[in-house]
Amino acid sequence: MISAMKQNTDMFKHHKTVVQRLNSILKDVEILMEDPLFIDGIHGEQELSLDQAVELIKGIRDQFKPLNPEPEERPLHEAGVSDVS
Repeated sequence: MISAMKQNTDMFKHHKTVVQRLNSILKDVEILMEDPLFIDGIHGEQELSLDQAVELIKGIRDQFKPLNPEPEERPLHEAGVSDVS
């Protein structure tokens, strides 16, 4: 049972790593798309293909997001402190 839990944790971490790498790719492409030198250096069909590739990568990334992510740690919640303004 412990090995099954460890395997699930390892799989979750592996999925998280895949998502982080895909996010890194998307960020790099976003930076390039905002660079006038880059945009001026490619033609319209290439820009369209790049937009399609971005959508493809986003779709792939979404497949790797776990259905049951680990809960975020919130120190204020742990301490019983809440703002009810």
